[in-house]
Amino acid sequence: MRKLLVAISLLVVLSLLLSACTATTPAATGDTTGPETETAAPKSKDPTTFVYATIGDIDTLDPALAYDTASGEIIQNVYEGLIFYKGEATSEFTPQLATEVPTVENGGISADGLTWTWHIREGVKFHNGNDLTASDVAFSLQRGMLQGGTISPQWMFYEAFFGVGVDDVSLLVDPEGNLYDDREALAAADPATLVAACEQVKAAVVADDAAGTVTFNLATPWAPMLATLAQSWGMVMDQQWVAENGGWDGTCETWQNFYAMDSANDPFTSIANGTGPYVLDHRTPGQEIVMTANESYWRTEPAYEGGPSGIPAIKTAMVKIIPEWGTRFSMLQTGDADIVDVPVENRSQADALVGERCEWDAAADTYAECQVVDGTQPLRLRIGRPGNTQQDLIIYNFDMISSEESVNPYIGSGKLDGNGVPTDFFADVHIRKAFSYAFDWDTFINDVYNGEAVQSVALPMPGMPGYDAEAPHYTFDLEKAAEEFKLADLDKDGIPAGEDPEGDVWTTGFRLQMLYNQGNTTRQIVAEIMAGSLSSINELFAVEVLGLPWPTYLAAQRAKRIPIMTAGWLEDIHDPHNWYQPYTTGAYGGCQNMPQDLKDQFKAFLDEGVAATDPAARAEVYYELNQLYYDLCPGVPLVLATSHGFEQRWVTGRIMNPLYPGMYFYPMSKQ
Repeated sequence: MRKLLVAISLLVVLSLLLSACTATTPAATGDTTGPETETAAPKSKDPTTFVYATIGDIDTLDPALAYDTASGEIIQNVYEGLIFYKGEATSEFTPQLATEVPTVENGGISADGLTWTWHIREGVKFHNGNDLTASDVAFSLQRGMLQGGTISPQWMFYEAFFGVGVDDVSLLVDPEGNLYDDREALAAADPATLVAACEQVKAAVVADDAAGTVTFNLATPWAPMLATLAQSWGMVMDQQWVAENGGWDGTCETWQNFYAMDSANDPFTSIANGTGPYVLDHRTPGQEIVMTANESYWRTEPAYEGGPSGIPAIKTAMVKIIPEWGTRFSMLQTGDADIVDVPVENRSQADALVGERCEWDAAADTYAECQVVDGTQPLRLRIGRPGNTQQDLIIYNFDMISSEESVNPYIGSGKLDGNGVPTDFFADVHIRKAFSYAFDWDTFINDVYNGEAVQSVALPMPGMPGYDAEAPHYTFDLEKAAEEFKLADLDKDGIPAGEDPEGDVWTTGFRLQMLYNQGNTTRQIVAEIMAGSLSSINELFAVEVLGLPWPTYLAAQRAKRIPIMTAGWLEDIHDPHNWYQPYTTGAYGGCQNMPQDLKDQFKAFLDEGVAATDPAARAEVYYELNQLYYDLCPGVPLVLATSHGFEQRWVTGRIMNPLYPGMYFYPMSKQ
């Protein structure tokens, strides 16, 4: 998913994912309620209104830009794409705005895999009353790819349409990569070259309104195409409405004016007009997002056996933004919220309220029938599903951007004087390794996850090509951390810090801030553990823990100013490329200001790995990439967990697909 992050992820709110769909065995309080009590199941105060209390706000409602789970959650309820996931399955898909999923057998995909033909559903209307056309579908994908930018999820489309190694539309204008995220420079390029790039994108996705079809012309066969289209960046917008509201008008003479859009300037950050089961009622930034049922929703028959159809039973879906856990917990206790984000360190409080328990059945690949464990308690617990999210301890910023006009507030004095750090503090590999050895995984897993997690040793998920339980990885070792600090040479005089008579980081010390998004207490604890370890190594080492509102945190991340970032990733597609790319050259790697030679080293492995078709051959490429990631240490994987999530027992119909960026309200109802 991200989903950025994820996000990205992917931009990804990790606590939502861990609470709703991903973590492991129960805390003791979930098992000590005694024998089943014969008590009627609790009833909702208002069966037509659903309240979900979450930690942070969305970034944007623009499907082309959104790369965080909070944004994707709203988008998947308001907008629709060609296809969507089939129930809980992560690799099976059903038609949405398309009439069928193309295959070689039904003639939708050519024998060479390069031509895909989609038949678009008739009679579907956008929320503003405009008719859906094949041109709207083609326009939406073209717009996304032309808007591009490395903070967006669009990189997942480029390689399929334009070849392995092409990860941004700017490369169609300048193959040398000098225009990444630079709208002004791109707009100054030769006009004919700009038009040609646009026409190349339009030739890749072609609409025929008379036939009601959209044709994809790929550069290479691309197995992850269906998985890519099923997410929020594959959603369809109304071309006329986009132009009327300040977006791209569809002409090749203007696309460059919208390249590398950011959410603050995106006209579609707070408005939406989709074809989905919910209509955006309003968004109050920092407070709530409210959607109402689309009473004219087109789906009258289920897309698959047992799937949802008809008008939504939930008439009002409210996403409340409440960073403070105590308030969310109170809403859960009183029944004023149907689902809330539960940080892993607060699970024991929710475990005490569990009345039903639903165990993951690995053989059936679904949750087993829920069992009542205490009829007097209001919550349902879902537990044990293997996760598809990962929270990374540290992503180091090699050059924390600062200037006289725009001073970076997170690096103190900006100098090696004991009261700050220079902007290139983490450019020294020994500093990165020292921080990596300074994190206490056992304390984090035991105190936060109650033992319901294991240290992650590689970027991809278990079972994927490249995953290796024996991969080289960092462990908690304060002696090695001290050794690495003493090997650093921040003053660049050629003398290691531990031997430098003029003073360096070991004798001078440092001060910087480690950030987290407010309300995400798990990330806060990560930062606090790191700060405590570093101060125990050397009292001159000071890491200050600072919480920021989610929009501010995300803006600082995208401005490439955060010294150390704790970040989560919900996979966009179930493929190792979707794990290696974001953390090296993509969503997160792009925020680290890595030197070009490092990015080139990663990119060579990425291109080779994604082009290989044999899983064993891919694995060998990624094993080498694992070693390179360990040696260069741009970041450190933290933990893998399994599901441990809660909902009120009156909630029914919820589809627990771990690739959803959040709640999908359409199939839900309440008793």
